[in-house]
Amino acid sequence: MTLWDMVKAGGTVMIVIMLLSVAALSLVIYFMVTLTPAREVPLQFVKRAQAQIRAGDLRGAYQMCEDRDEFIANVLRAGLRMHGHDRYVIQEAMESEGERRAALLWQRISYLNNIGVIAPMLGLLGTVTGMMGAFGAIAYNDAQSKSIVMAYNVAQALVTTAAGLVLGIIAFIFYYYLRGRVVTIIAHVEAHASEFVELLTGKGPIE
Repeated sequence: MTLWDMVKAGGTVMIVIMLLSVAALSLVIYFMVTLTPAREVPLQFVKRAQAQIRAGDLRGAYQMCEDRDEFIANVLRAGLRMHGHDRYVIQEAMESEGERRAALLWQRISYLNNIGVIAPMLGLLGTVTGMMGAFGAIAYNDAQSKSIVMAYNVAQALVTTAAGLVLGIIAFIFYYYLRGRVVTIIAHVEAHASEFVELLTGKGPIE
């Protein structure tokens, strides 16, 4: 049985599962490329920012953060904005921004989790509708067409179930893998944010 035969056998439910598969594949490729510690916490940026803060160029460090959208750049910008205040104010501002950015990362990968939950349920829906059609064929069709209609509906039930489970399993595998990446990114940000707090509490206000 070819892929097209499977799509035809699965009917409308199978088409929906195929569309979800395309969406899941696009999300996986996008996250694998963009959701990395090297992109969200670039070491070169961290070293440059540390050097600028140590040199007293806080304005330069702030402007550098404004031109970037990485996780660590947003956290450092929040701390630089509060520079000149007490230590706990700076720390709280950076923690708040860190929590906001972390929530965005969790939200992004949650779409894969949603697909992993919905796909098997769609497969189950295909199973139910297929079995309903099969039992309907037993009850109402004549002897000649009964076997053909039964075979069609049973095929729909099995194909959608298998497709939904396969998509759900794959989506969950990548979701848990990417969840590990998010945890690593947050850990790196927390480590560097602590260093920035120590540096900022030893400098004067931004002019």
